[in-house]
Amino acid sequence: MKKIKYCLLALVGMLLASCNEEFVTKQFKNGIVDENFYKTAKDAEQALTGVYDPISRKGVYRESIFVLGESSSDNIDEQTGDNGDYGFHFKAVSDYRWLPDNPFIRSRWYDCYAGIFRANTFLEKVPAINMDEALKKQYLAEATFLRALYYWNLVITFGDVPFMTKVLKPEEYRQLARTDKAEIYKQIEADLTSAIPNLPIAESNPIGRVTRGAALGFLGRVYLYQNKWQQAADASKQVVDLGRYNLVSDYISLFNGKAENSPEALMEFQSVSFAPGYWNAETKSSIAAMWSPVIGWSNWYTPSKEVTTIFPEGDQRRKSILVAGAQPADMIDVDGKGAKPFPSPPMRPTFFNNANVRKFLPEGRDINDVNNFDVNVPIIRFGEVLLNQAEALNELGRGADALVPLNQVRKRAGLQPVTETSQASLRDIIRLERRLELMFEGHRFFDLSRWGKAEEVLRKKGFVKGTHEYFPVPLSELSIMPNLTQYPK
Repeated sequence: MKKIKYCLLALVGMLLASCNEEFVTKQFKNGIVDENFYKTAKDAEQALTGVYDPISRKGVYRESIFVLGESSSDNIDEQTGDNGDYGFHFKAVSDYRWLPDNPFIRSRWYDCYAGIFRANTFLEKVPAINMDEALKKQYLAEATFLRALYYWNLVITFGDVPFMTKVLKPEEYRQLARTDKAEIYKQIEADLTSAIPNLPIAESNPIGRVTRGAALGFLGRVYLYQNKWQQAADASKQVVDLGRYNLVSDYISLFNGKAENSPEALMEFQSVSFAPGYWNAETKSSIAAMWSPVIGWSNWYTPSKEVTTIFPEGDQRRKSILVAGAQPADMIDVDGKGAKPFPSPPMRPTFFNNANVRKFLPEGRDINDVNNFDVNVPIIRFGEVLLNQAEALNELGRGADALVPLNQVRKRAGLQPVTETSQASLRDIIRLERRLELMFEGHRFFDLSRWGKAEEVLRKKGFVKGTHEYFPVPLSELSIMPNLTQYPK
């Protein structure tokens, strides 16, 4: 059961996306304002739920994670999408026509800043509440982690971004400009480091809330993105040493609704069907209906030709994709009536590249119904932690040690262990392993960027060095903030 509810609260529902005159002067009709809300432990709990809420929005782990992290990469084909009002935006990102009004780009900015605004408000108001001190420390740690999570998503997407760790007045907000991302990374590290001791180790938090393992794993990723290899290796090892996480035996069960919140999950976005319905702007269900093999208009997220051929023989991660006629790996139950070859009725007959993304399809349910797409999305999982550890150890010149976590991942995939310890050769192996393991989960473009490989790999798709390292800031923000530039200088 998915216990966490990403509800919208009257107090914390104010969005930085609406920093216009109406937003600044609007009166609250329901009588709930800062002065009379943050009074009790129950108020703190409700406000914390509001800090979590942006995780489930378009710009963070519901939609933009896939479009910005994968459609822009060599995992997704430039043929993807159509000229419809939504598929067009998938295709525009894939083709490197990055317009600032693209809904996935725009939502990444606004939804992350909504989370930061809520976290800053929470961190200022909750310390004064008379409540159990241990619980207060935990709540504050959770909000601090979330602020780090939202800032990290902004930095990898936009580079240097406006930075604030307190609630600003509207006129102060308007004066912000870009802050060097190194300073923001420093704050992200500080937030995670301070949060970790006050987060629960066990799953005593409601499902979907952060635990110490998630924060340690995320800290390891943050270090990895900055090439801080020793710190990345150490943080990842601390996750391993907790002894609470394992790789599940059936890889595809992590992504079809069969193994949600498993021992491999450090933290997941808790997708919820009919809460409200799929087409509602506030829906909490998965975007994966956009690549349903049954729905005729869903051909918007197509595996590239390359990824249909790069999996080694016997690699169970090959089930990340469906390839026409390639049985038995491509048997799938799309309606609860038993597995069928791909494609066969009721599946549509045509697909770009004769393939379809399989991850995040709710197998065994009617996937003609968009409201059935409530498969969780991993924010961080143990498979990634092991690969983070392997990459960091290899970059430290500890190839033999790197083989231990690397081969754990390969063993689960059904592959033979690697024995290569030459740093350069092992680097290539680990990078390929990361692509295969994390395919379609939102990592690929940002991995290529941090490795300095984006131009080499993505030039054929339209990537231009000096232009496409970061996405453009929404135009509406430039009109509000005169010191802000659309791209980092």
